[in-house]
Amino acid sequence: MRSSKVNEFRLWGLLLTMGGMMLMIVGLAGIVFDWGTFGRVLAIIFGAIGMVSMLVSMGVYFWAGMLSTSATVIECPECGKQTKMLGKTDRCMFCKTILTLDPNLESNAAPTSNS
Repeated sequence: MRSSKVNEFRLWGLLLTMGGMMLMIVGLAGIVFDWGTFGRVLAIIFGAIGMVSMLVSMGVYFWAGMLSTSATVIECPECGKQTKMLGKTDRCMFCKTILTLDPNLESNAAPTSNS
């Protein structure tokens, strides 16, 4: 199930943050369990990769914030809540309904029912 574009950017930022923290914790195990020189090298490598992941996540969050400020705010026809839309088509942040402002894409964006 897909969500809105802004929420997907935020999800990637969160995954990069959690992944970076996990890598730094795994690297720290080399020092905590006293694996000697190998443990220190492991801590440096995993710490550096984790720090890069955290910095990239900060960039993703900043980018999502900048996109969010310029997004078009519309009212979802399905749930009636205010949602932000990026691009020609997007999904509601709350009910995941496909939204569009382009009249040429309205027939393609509307889900078809089989009943």
